[in-house]
Amino acid sequence: MLEYQVPKEKASVLIEMPPHEPETRFVFLSPYAQGHHGAETPSDIFNVSQAFIPLFREGGEMMLARHDAITWVMVGDPKKTEWYYYETRAGIPDTAIHLEFDTGGHIDGRVALVGPAGGQRVLDIINREEGFLHVERDDELFLINLKRVVSITLKGE
Repeated sequence: MLEYQVPKEKASVLIEMPPHEPETRFVFLSPYAQGHHGAETPSDIFNVSQAFIPLFREGGEMMLARHDAITWVMVGDPKKTEWYYYETRAGIPDTAIHLEFDTGGHIDGRVALVGPAGGQRVLDIINREEGFLHVERDDELFLINLKRVVSITLKGE
């Protein structure tokens, strides 16, 4: 019997899932996304309604991670793998924020003020997002699990 398989691209992500230290894992991206044109992105993988997400170690060992247990994901090679985010946020202003997590940890970064006219405040964006929010820090890109965020402070520029 022949088996049909879609070739997928391996993408590196650093995952924080307490009580464990952040650890590198891999996801496999389809050449076709379900929610937008072009290839699938890591945010497509993490912004799903399923309770568990398959993550892989370097040796190929698969771990099923509970979606809500992940605090943040740092995307490897973000300009390439999160191409759709960068395409949609091009030319959009951003603002500095400080996020605090239920673990006691925090991340400082920038959130793009993407949204319809009159809906581009940080409050509008986080209330519109479901799942993981894109947060940039220098050349890094994080996907922040909003269910693990206890507070967001807007930083003065």
